[in-house]
Amino acid sequence: MLARLLGGLARLMLPVALLLVVGAACAMYSDLPAEGLGTFAGKPLSLGLALLPVTFFVIHLTNRCYGAGTALGQVALAWLLAVAALPIVLPMVALPEPDVRIVAAFAAGLFFSQLVAVGLFDLLRGPAWWTAPFFASLIGGAVLCLIAFPAAFAGTGSSWSDEMLGFMAFCAGAALLLLVPYGLLRGLLPPRPGFGGY
Repeated sequence: MLARLLGGLARLMLPVALLLVVGAACAMYSDLPAEGLGTFAGKPLSLGLALLPVTFFVIHLTNRCYGAGTALGQVALAWLLAVAALPIVLPMVALPEPDVRIVAAFAAGLFFSQLVAVGLFDLLRGPAWWTAPFFASLIGGAVLCLIAFPAAFAGTGSSWSDEMLGFMAFCAGAALLLLVPYGLLRGLLPPRPGFGGY
C-alpha cells in the first residue's frame, strides 16, 4: 500500500512541476501586454492571461499518459502547493498590486475549468486523436470565461461581456493551435495500457 502511494506521488512530480511552471509564468507575466490578442479590463490582454490555455495542454499530456486519476491529482496537488507557497513567494517577487476580486475570480475559474478539462478528455478519448485535447480545451476555456468574467466584473459597470467573448474566442484559437505540439508529442508520450492507444 505504501509502495503504491509513493509510486503514485513519484509519478506526479514531473506533471505537477510542469503545471506549476506554467502557472508561475501566468502570474509573472500578468502585467506584460500581449498586443494584438484582445483586451482585458480596457487594456491589452496580458501575456499571463494568454498563457492560461497552456495549463490545459499540460494536463492533457498527463491524462493521455496516466489517466484521469493522475491528472486530477496533478491539478489538486499543483493548486495546493501554489496556495501554500503564496505567503513565501509573494514578498520575494515584484508583482504589481493585484485586484483581489479579479485574481480570486480567475483562480476559481481556472481551477474548475481544469477539472472539467480532465473529465472531458477522459470521456472523449477515442480513435480521432485530436478530439479529446481539442474539445477538452475548448470547453475548459469556455468554463473558465463563464465563471471568471462574471465573478470578476459583474456589477462594476464595465462592459466585460464583449471582452469575455473575445477571450473565449482566443481560448478556442489556442485549443486549435495547441493541437500541433500535442500531435508531435503523441509518439514520445504513449498512453498507459488500457487506454486503447489514445
